[in-house]
Amino acid sequence: MRWFNIAGFGKSTLASVLASRSRDSRLDSPSCTSYTCAALALHSFGSGTGRCTGFIHSTGLFMSIIDYLAADQIMVGVAGSSKKQVIEQLAERAAELTGLCQRSLFEIVMRRERLGSTAIGSGIAIPHAVHHDLTRTMGIIAVLTKPVDFDAQDRKPVDIVCLVIGPQNADSDHLKCVSSVARSLREVAICNRLRTAKTPHELLGCLKNASDVAA
Repeated sequence: MRWFNIAGFGKSTLASVLASRSRDSRLDSPSCTSYTCAALALHSFGSGTGRCTGFIHSTGLFMSIIDYLAADQIMVGVAGSSKKQVIEQLAERAAELTGLCQRSLFEIVMRRERLGSTAIGSGIAIPHAVHHDLTRTMGIIAVLTKPVDFDAQDRKPVDIVCLVIGPQNADSDHLKCVSSVARSLREVAICNRLRTAKTPHELLGCLKNASDVAA
């Protein structure tokens, strides 16, 4: 059973496409509502063949989440009592990996989150934002020890969170990255396996196996 709800996706999908084509319409715009991320999963961008650990390149080709995640971009057993605390930890890891200011990363993600929850249902959230000092899009995935309230439309607390940070001048890459995350996490069975992973390498292996089966 797929976790996203097809009803009402037309409007969100159109808004996402327009955002990707407008220089002034960033992903932190009000048009990116809580289910926009899930709507992006309906788009197909082809099949990527190259390995680009940590990033997704502007090739215009769909790439699985496995194509831009490395072990240091995976966090297992993250403890937090609120959305804010979880995002703080993700921003800290992003700062370590990019050399950017943690506070700056945290603030841009929270600013986007205040426009509408990035939870997409069934315990999944894809917080995202753009940063002017980034040159490529990156992702960090975290599995929480205890679900937290993310103001999801289905009212279910979230325990799998994938942060996506992209460059300010490459909205289409950012949208494709969010789409690839949504597509990779669309199966309940896959998400359940991720929830039982004990280490980053084990979680990465779960994603790789799922990617191989899908291929």
